[in-house]
Amino acid sequence: MSAPITRPAEPALAHLPVIADGEGCLEILLERLRVSPGVLSIEARFTDSTLAVRYDPVTVSPESLNELAEEIAALFAQRVTYCERRHGTGSCEECALRLGHILEGDAQDFAVSAEPGHVGLSRRVMPAGAAEIVRPLLAKKSWGAMTTPEEQHQWSKSQKMATLTGVCLMLLLAGLVLDRPGIPAAWHTGVYIASALAGGFFTLRSTIHSLARFRFDVNLLMLLAAIGAALIGYVLEAAELMFLFSLSNTLEVYTMGRTRRALHALLKLRPARALVRRGGREIEVPAEDVQIGEVVIIKPGEAIPVDGIVALGESLVDQSSLTGESVPATKRVDDKVFAGTLNQQGSIEARTTRAADDTALARIVSLVAQAQEQKSQTEEVADWAGRYYTIVVMLGAFAMIIVPPFLLHRDFAASFYRAMTLLVVASPCALVIATPSTILSAIANAARNGILFKGGRFIEMLGRVKAVAFDKTGTLTRGRFEVTAVVALGDTTEEQVLAWAAAAEKRSQHPLAQAVVRAADARGVRYTATGQLTAHLGKGLVASVGGRSVEVGTPELFRSLEIVAPAHALEVVGRFHHEGQTAMLVHCAGSWGVIAAADQLRETTPEVIADLRKLGIESIVLLSGDHPGTVEAIAARAGVDRHYGALLPEDKVRVLAEIEAQTGPTAMVGDGINDAPALARASVGVAMGGIGSDAAMESADVVLMADDLRALPYALKLCQRARRVVTQNVCIAVGVMGILVLLVFLGHLTPMGQLRLPIAVSCHEGSTVIVILNGLRLLRGRR
Repeated sequence: MSAPITRPAEPALAHLPVIADGEGCLEILLERLRVSPGVLSIEARFTDSTLAVRYDPVTVSPESLNELAEEIAALFAQRVTYCERRHGTGSCEECALRLGHILEGDAQDFAVSAEPGHVGLSRRVMPAGAAEIVRPLLAKKSWGAMTTPEEQHQWSKSQKMATLTGVCLMLLLAGLVLDRPGIPAAWHTGVYIASALAGGFFTLRSTIHSLARFRFDVNLLMLLAAIGAALIGYVLEAAELMFLFSLSNTLEVYTMGRTRRALHALLKLRPARALVRRGGREIEVPAEDVQIGEVVIIKPGEAIPVDGIVALGESLVDQSSLTGESVPATKRVDDKVFAGTLNQQGSIEARTTRAADDTALARIVSLVAQAQEQKSQTEEVADWAGRYYTIVVMLGAFAMIIVPPFLLHRDFAASFYRAMTLLVVASPCALVIATPSTILSAIANAARNGILFKGGRFIEMLGRVKAVAFDKTGTLTRGRFEVTAVVALGDTTEEQVLAWAAAAEKRSQHPLAQAVVRAADARGVRYTATGQLTAHLGKGLVASVGGRSVEVGTPELFRSLEIVAPAHALEVVGRFHHEGQTAMLVHCAGSWGVIAAADQLRETTPEVIADLRKLGIESIVLLSGDHPGTVEAIAARAGVDRHYGALLPEDKVRVLAEIEAQTGPTAMVGDGINDAPALARASVGVAMGGIGSDAAMESADVVLMADDLRALPYALKLCQRARRVVTQNVCIAVGVMGILVLLVFLGHLTPMGQLRLPIAVSCHEGSTVIVILNGLRLLRGRR
């Protein structure tokens, strides 16, 4: 536990090895050290598995400190005999009790108990030096996320299904070995029955649950077919049928679970622990225990454990895990940082703004999980048809059993066998799974690329849109005004005009006012902010600067104040409006000036518009509440087809209805804050920059987490691919099922033909596997 510590001449620092897991065990060590004479301070250092203990060498000797370390080791060895505070053996990387960290030679000294809610590990024998038996890997950061109960159940189910499928196959092979002359028939018959029971266990259980709710599904069809085949002596065929059906179901559960694991991988982005400053000390705590307002320290190369605002430092942060952006974002003081993103360079400190279960990452996972539960329209139709179709197939099989033997005097065994074959080939397994496998894969792919769909129906709808309408400010443009020109009229200088305007606008939060203040600061213009101003909504403001009145605003402001603006000043304003810029008149004591500002077009906007046209979008429209001249100028530079200016929120809703009536399904793209009515009215509402906006996540059907318009063409292309794959899967499912049903009626799948029931099952279940794997292709691809 310890090594000799030499006596220093002044207060010193000792590094004591620790083997504590997490907060609970660490508290024992800290409490024992705090009450020890001469111990000044304690700091846990998980990176090198030590406690840094500052002590007074006058009060405590190194030898005494070593004895104290041995005592603590004994306490800890006692403490670790049982641990039940974790939800799984792999949920805490720092925990010394994880099964994978027990030395092989001592594994027999431990007993494991698993109960809902916790996993316990107890020591049967307490050998000497017990503290040395378990070795923590504290230097390894935890990137694991606890699995949910639903995921644990799904994983357990898939394991059991795989095991029973393997047992079914082994018994089937054993029956084939015993099925030979000289060996009693009862032997291989019994083995075949056991094989069928093993393969049909989950099918039988699912059928019982469905029948209890008066629901009929494909499991019932398969079970009836197997039972019927066994009753007429085809026990081998019944076992083969159950094996193939069980194998198909196992593959289905595994592959569908893979799409959900792709979503769960998002949670693994957030580290399990956070380094926080508490009581003047830096300590590591579980990320879930970080409180709002606490300062978290993030070192270079570490993942950010919480949502917060940078309080100290500057760094580059890789946000691609949430937004899909490949370029790291610069983070300075007062910038937002998000859990699950990666700090690349400098060390920063962030003040926590959200609890662990309310971070942007947690909300993303929650929204995508909800989206996975919402079915698309095609899925709902398939489920509805599947329920009633199953009844029709059962009635058809019953008729096939009754009509040929009793009315047409055909052989009963042959008719019964054909009816059982019909039950198999006509079951809509592939059709039912064709859509969800594709939609879930598309949702998982989109989430990894910073695009959130709130349901499968929106993937289908976005794949069908023919027109896209854009809001201007913050969507096609950056949403940040910059001063482009300052015009001084008469004897006034540009610096004077800018100083008057900045003094009046300093206290205003309007985007144009902030642009004026930034321009004045950038030019080094000296001004004193006014404390007296009157805002005229939508027109401008009047302020008192140095005892003189300063008016800044539109020509309408001066008309309402009955101040006559010079004609040449109005001409300058009109010229700027025609160029797509917003112009403000500035007046002070008879002197005039004009300041022009513009919201800059995003560099990627023309490229995005071109990509949308390549994807088949027929009409691209710009909607804005700004001056029509400004909107016209932006529309010309962006390359849109149509533009509308001076629109109120209700006007945008009206225009969207007109576009949809003329062109077809329409997507509205906005910032999700002031475009809520239009986003709700559109066929699909798409909000940009949702990573830090609750409003964006609430108001839109699709959320582009990054403030990057290039995510839109990727989302549209993904949805179009998903629609094509769904169509392919439906065609495969219906085509194979139709051909097999036709062959049944033609008699080629009966014992008298060349093919038999197992071949029919192989073709049918093979189509199910094909549509699943085809849908899983959408998991691939990065933006």
